[in-house]
Formats: sequence, C-alpha cells, structure tokens
Amino acid sequence: MARFTYAVLSRAVAGREEEFVTWYRDRHFADVLRMPGVVGGKLVSLDFQRVYELDDAPQWTLLTLYELEGDNPESVIDSIRAASGSDDMPMSDALTKAGMVQAAGRVIASS
Repeated sequence: MARFTYAVLSRAVAGREEEFVTWYRDRHFADVLRMPGVVGGKLVSLDFQRVYELDDAPQWTLLTLYELEGDNPESVIDSIRAASGSDDMPMSDALTKAGMVQAAGRVIASS
C-alpha cells in the first residue's frame, strides 16, 4: 500500500499562540492521528522564526507531518477536512485558517 506525507503549516491568531499550540498539541493532533488512513505524525514548533526579522514573511506557529497510507491521499485529507469542526474534532478559533498551507507527496522508499 502506498504511503504519503501530508505536511501542514499553520499559524495562530496574533496574541493567542499559546492557546493555539495547546489545543493543537493536546487535542487536534490526537484527533487526526485517530482518522482512518493516518498511520503516524510528527509535530514541530516553529518558534525559531521569532529570532529573525521577517516582518513580511508568514510567521508559522507549527509544522505537522502526517504519514498517510492508502491508494489516494486526497481521500484521507478530504476525510480529515470533513471531520474538522465537528463534535468529534472541534476546531479552535485561535487558528488562522486562512494562514494554513497544506501539501501531500508520495513517500519514496530508498533501496
């Protein structure tokens, strides 16, 4: 079965970074890991950006890398998106949804 990496860059509403990270780490990440087709994940804080003066660049809060399994990553991602905001996967208003960047790519096994 094919494996894919699903990368999500996200950022918090200004001034609500701590609330956002707590919700993402303690709730959302675990909710996504329970979704069918998601076999693992890694959550990375991007606090290091704050040492640079990058006023014109997006200040991402978190990078999440999920490992997906199946023939089609789009169907797994669509399931995650459909569940987001439901009673089973509540969303936080500390998340800047417009600031999210998402990408999926096939994992290439080395020989």
